[in-house]
Amino acid sequence: MLAVALASDVLDLLPRNVLEPHSYIARASYDELDSMHFSGPDAPALVLSPLLTPFFDAIDLARYLSQRAYRGRYLALVEKLPSANLIRREVEAQSPDLNFDVVVLDGSTPLHSL
Repeated sequence: MLAVALASDVLDLLPRNVLEPHSYIARASYDELDSMHFSGPDAPALVLSPLLTPFFDAIDLARYLSQRAYRGRYLALVEKLPSANLIRREVEAQSPDLNFDVVVLDGSTPLHSL
């Protein structure tokens, strides 16, 4: 698993079924991604990032992952969001081959109820 530009306390807010117990979480800044593998056996199964940062947003990272032939899952995290479906549709339009979702950390995401 790879956490891109995420504070460690944000991971505590994730729905319990997103992370396997005792998962190893590698951390990286957006600038460090070029040195990582996103395809093949060394690719992370899951990439997590904020939905929006001062340096990139989920659409930027989704495009980047698609260009690098990433086939794992990408979850963008946000505290509150009125319409996650709008973001999902936009990412799907830009990167249709990417397994993407938005996790709203206020507990309103369907993942929280699993």
